Amino acid sequence: MNLWEMLLQWIYPPHCIFCQKLLKIGKETMLCMDCENTFRYNDGPVCQKCGCPMYISQKYCDRCQNTDFVFERGIAAFSYDMVKEGIAHFKLKGFKRDAKPFGELMGDYLLTYYTEIAQQSDLLVPVPMYEKKQKKRGFNQSELLAEELSKRIQKKCSIKNLKRIRQTVPQSRLSAKERKANVKDAFALENQEEIRQKTILLIDDIFTTGITMDECAKVLYKNGAKKVFFFCLSIVES
Repeated sequence: MNLWEMLLQWIYPPHCIFCQKLLKIGKETMLCMDCENTFRYNDGPVCQKCGCPMYISQKYCDRCQNTDFVFERGIAAFSYDMVKEGIAHFKLKGFKRDAKPFGELMGDYLLTYYTEIAQQSDLLVPVPMYEKKQKKRGFNQSELLAEELSKRIQKKCSIKNLKRIRQTVPQSRLSAKERKANVKDAFALENQEEIRQKTILLIDDIFTTGITMDECAKVLYKNGAKKVFFFCLSIVES
């Protein structure tokens, strides 16, 4: 840790990205001792479509058995319940610097458990926010995670190509049918050549129903993408 980083820790005391406990100045990792010893990746059986942890012997979770998703497949580093406090601190309280340790954990997970997806992926594409909403928050958490992951796995990241072209209501407020209508035709691509015949890895913080992710995948396929995978920091179990 250099002098500047040490100074920043005195100004902005470091905290555990999982439980928010304050850490000692100079600590290299962003996890407290308890979380270092107890945090767990999604490293057991998972749905072969969305990456949701599975507790019974079947290939697909109930969500994916009942939905015809167009994306190739997806993965998530953690169950949402494990990191929900950290995600809220990161994106709702504006702690942008949390993107670095979260992105590094995502990178370690990808390179350890899904090396083939890392190798196949040509381009990382974050799920976009509507411009006015992003200006109000000050950042798009998916962009920050994608940029950190890009450094970790040494793959190019495209930040401004895929756009959300109209305001949508937060999906959590809607029924399944309303969610589909809410994001239909909400995304567009500016540069087809950048993704043509490329394998794309969509990046987001949370996978809930998959409807937003699937709508993004449809736009990418329509514009010539070869394959579309997704990778989320967390997933809500179905």
